[in-house]
Amino acid sequence: MEPRNVAEAADTCALSEAQRTRLLLVDDDAVFASQLSAYLVQHGFSTRCLTEVSAFAEVLASYAPALVILDQRLGDVTGTEVLKYLRERSDVPCIILTGCSDPFDRIVNLEVGADDEVQKSVAPREVLARIRSVLRRASGKVLSESARPPIKREHGWRLDKGRRAVFAADGQPCALTTAEYETLVLLHDNKSSPVSRDFISRHVFRRPWREGDRAVDTVIKKLRRKIEPKPDEPESIKTVRQLGYVFVDFPAGEASR
Repeated sequence: MEPRNVAEAADTCALSEAQRTRLLLVDDDAVFASQLSAYLVQHGFSTRCLTEVSAFAEVLASYAPALVILDQRLGDVTGTEVLKYLRERSDVPCIILTGCSDPFDRIVNLEVGADDEVQKSVAPREVLARIRSVLRRASGKVLSESARPPIKREHGWRLDKGRRAVFAADGQPCALTTAEYETLVLLHDNKSSPVSRDFISRHVFRRPWREGDRAVDTVIKKLRRKIEPKPDEPESIKTVRQLGYVFVDFPAGEASR
């Protein structure tokens, strides 16, 4: 992904750059991208548009967006492929824009790490609402120090709900996606009690679980890789047959990472 053709949306908002939330929009339809960007700028965001995915790596590093919006169809490359590249390097929230309702693509994107999927045909106002919703889930509410949830410490691990962060026993932060973090918190809050796939799906992916839906299992698999010393022999997140998963405790040893 070599740098090429990066175009920044016109800034018509009176807010300063420091006051705006940065969005990166990747869409090969320049007209659509320009129109959506203009709308988002009017509502207080700073946007940068890419019409060629070849520039994605450079802009992701230099622009440091708070959220990425990916078109599902990007010429010879799919949004899913770009999302996989993104998730290997960052946990920045990501919304997929799609021109058609394909259940398979939706499931795959959620499994890979998308935070939401939006039809391109919907009104810009709904896109704006989805963006705000994902950002709220990603950042959590701004809390004062006195109201900040307590930091849970187990075997040296720290679960800091105020910062929406998890730190391993060696002090290093765990790079979790929004879905991974929310799944871990959900399991941790129900420690020692089995949690069904449907319960996780409804709270994390905002949809009921159905037979064949692998989104929850994929998130658990990725969590185990980041937390368990031996992901193939999990001790922290155990499988409960025909039901779901149960969180036992943070590991006493170092994570595999």
